Amino acid sequence: MEMPLNLRLAFRNIFRNRVRSAVALAAISFGCISLILAGGFFEDSFLRMREAYIHAHLGHIQVYQEGYLDKGNSKPFDYLIEDPATVEGVIEGLDHVKDVTPRIGFSALLSTGESTMSVMAQGIDPEGENAMNVITSIKDVTTSLEFSKGETLGKDDVFEVNIGRGLARALDIEVGDSLILLGNTVGGSFNGMDVTVKGIFFTASEEYDNYTMRIPIALARQLLRTEAAQTLVVLLDETENTDLVLAQLQDLARTRNLKIEMKPWYEMADFYNKTVDLYDRQFFVLKIIIAVIVILSIFNTIAMSIWERTKEIGTIMAMGFKRREIMRLFLLEGSILGIVGGVLGTLGGLLCAWLISLVGIPMPPPPGATVGWTASIQLVPGVFMTAFVISVTAAIASSVYPSYKASRLVVADALRYA
Repeated sequence: MEMPLNLRLAFRNIFRNRVRSAVALAAISFGCISLILAGGFFEDSFLRMREAYIHAHLGHIQVYQEGYLDKGNSKPFDYLIEDPATVEGVIEGLDHVKDVTPRIGFSALLSTGESTMSVMAQGIDPEGENAMNVITSIKDVTTSLEFSKGETLGKDDVFEVNIGRGLARALDIEVGDSLILLGNTVGGSFNGMDVTVKGIFFTASEEYDNYTMRIPIALARQLLRTEAAQTLVVLLDETENTDLVLAQLQDLARTRNLKIEMKPWYEMADFYNKTVDLYDRQFFVLKIIIAVIVILSIFNTIAMSIWERTKEIGTIMAMGFKRREIMRLFLLEGSILGIVGGVLGTLGGLLCAWLISLVGIPMPPPPGATVGWTASIQLVPGVFMTAFVISVTAAIASSVYPSYKASRLVVADALRYA
């Protein structure tokens, strides 16, 4: 099938001045590559932050006794799940659920004998938490909770505890030290336990590390004198399945009349949500800047082409070409430049992303964190599509005004143009 005349002319005109066309293609390609690398870097940062919060702190979904979300902060022991094993069994039967682990948190006093400090004690099931702390969705990252000294709690530990690095530093605690843990029972009386430090941990959240200690849930229940759980933390196979499982849980609670309520991770990760919003705005500004650069580059290429071909335009108009055909011709030239530049930029972005990810980008700890990381470029189809569409759209948009001016030339004046 023969190529339409306007399309053939557009291709020939683009390669008439190869240097100018090459400069325009380079501008479009580099703009596209920049969008892909910036977008991929942001997506990588989002992914790492999201998974760290989920696996170290939040889980994908947290399940509470009904009423806890409204009044649990002021009266946490009034809204405990009294039969957590039954609820766990129901949740574990849902699709995409990998694990359900109980927690019970409470304020306590931790004493070394010489110094005493208020802490947030978190009673955990060691096996469930150790499974949750493993991240499989991020390359080169295996755990969200790491140990600077000692090791994590095991299933047979009863009086051993893990201490956050900041808390250990504040109280001058080392692995093997004996401590006294003091707290109120569910009934309001005072209770205390002698514990031994088994490990000192750190996470992506400095605030968490400064005030938190993790103890076996059996010890927490013994200290609080209860067999209940405050929270059931649900871990899924994929974060993308959160809303699906959340809907299933809500239906299950209604049909079986379970007195529970639940909250997904993204409603609890306030810092993550604000960071994503900030980065999204920065990326939007970057898109505008790159689009303006591409528009100016193509505008210059098309405008110079019209200036050089004024007499030629007058000739083809005298031969019977209509004004809309002239405008269509130059719009086609801009479109071809945009498509070719977008394709080259997409391929270049794919190559650059792969090379950069192969080497990695060492990053310092972000504000409020203690751990740096090695960033890479995520290959996200949406980012590639956005970069390509912006490149083509900017190229077409920049061709509109020069094309319109070319179509409005007066034939007699164009033929006399020297």
